[in-house]
Amino acid sequence: MLGRCAPAYLRTHHAQMPLAQQLALLSIQRCRTAALGGQLYRCSACGKMDFAYHSCHHRACPRCGGARTAAWTQKQTERLLPVPYFLVTFTVPAALRFAFQAQPERLHDLLFHEAATALQAVAAEPRHLGAELGFLGVLHTWTRQLAHHPHVHFIVAGGGLRADHKKWRKTRQPDWLLPAAALSARFRLGFAEALATAAPELHAQVPDSCWRHNWIVDVQPAGSGQAVVRYLARYVCRTALSDERLVRGDATSVTFRYTDSRTGAKRSCTLPTDEFLRRYLQHVLPPGQHRVRYFGWMHPAAKRRRLIVETLLAAAIVLRPTPPALSWHLHCPHCQAFALVPLAQIPRLIHPACARAPP
Repeated sequence: MLGRCAPAYLRTHHAQMPLAQQLALLSIQRCRTAALGGQLYRCSACGKMDFAYHSCHHRACPRCGGARTAAWTQKQTERLLPVPYFLVTFTVPAALRFAFQAQPERLHDLLFHEAATALQAVAAEPRHLGAELGFLGVLHTWTRQLAHHPHVHFIVAGGGLRADHKKWRKTRQPDWLLPAAALSARFRLGFAEALATAAPELHAQVPDSCWRHNWIVDVQPAGSGQAVVRYLARYVCRTALSDERLVRGDATSVTFRYTDSRTGAKRSCTLPTDEFLRRYLQHVLPPGQHRVRYFGWMHPAAKRRRLIVETLLAAAIVLRPTPPALSWHLHCPHCQAFALVPLAQIPRLIHPACARAPP
C-alpha cells in the first residue's frame, strides 16, 4: 500500500525530504517486487510451484522485521535476571519537539544520555538505592496516530551493584524503584544544560516556561520483565506502523487502525495521503543511529560487572540448544508445509548497490 503511494510523494516532495527518508521510501516501494528479484520454488510435499519476491529489510518498512523482532525478544528474555523489573519512560515536553525535528541525531543522543544519567544519579544516592543500575533503552518517537512524540523507554532491573562491586543492593520494595519527581527534576536540569552547550541556537528558541514546569517521567513495575520485553520488541526492528494495521489507501487518503490509549477501544484514522506519508517518514531515524542502547553494567563494555551481578544473584546459567528457526520463506501457501525447494533465482531489475540484500 505504501509502495503505491510512494512515487507520487517522491515526485512532489523529494526536494524537501532528507536523504534517509528518500531511501526509506524507495526501499518500501521496491519491497517484494520484481525490482529486488525473487525465487522460484517447488513444494516437495504437494508438488505445486510458488514464486516469492525478495524483501528490502529496511528498518522503516512495515512489512519487514518480523524475524529480527522475534530473535531480539528471545535474546533479551533469556538475559533477564531473577529480580523485579521496571519500565521507566522519559518524555520531553511539546515545546522541545521542534528541536528534535531540526537536529534528530543530536537530540536523540541527548535524550538517551540525560535520561540515563538521571537514572544513575538518583539511584547512586544512598537514601534511594546507593548502587549502579543496569538497563536498556528503546527510542520511541510516535503516538498511535503517528504524531511526533519523542520519548525513551528503559527496562530497568530492580536493584543495583554497589560501588565496591561486592554486594547487590535490592530495591526497598518489589514494586518501587526510584522517586519519579527526583528523576524528572534531574532529567530536566541535565537536558537544559546539555542543550545549551551542544546547540545554543536551539536552546535560545525554547520558551523559559519549558524549563520551569515538571517533565513527565513514569515509573511502572514490570514483574519479571518478560511482558515489557515483548512490548518494546515491536519498536526495535520495526517502525511506526505495521502492514497489518493498514486498512486501505489510494492516491487521496490512507486509513489505518490504532488502539485508543485512554479507553482501549479499537479505532481507525483516515488521513490525506501526503499527510500520512509525512507523519510516517518523520520517524525514519538518521543513518547509523541506534534505536536500542545499553547502560550501566548492561553496557557491552561492562561484561565483567555483568558477570559479577549474575554471580551475586546466583543467576542460573542455562545452556539450551538453539531451536531451529522457522524458515517462513519456505512455507508452502498451498499445503502449509515448510517444504519449498528453490528451483531458480530471478534476477533483480535494479543494480545491487541500490538495494538491500535478499533474505
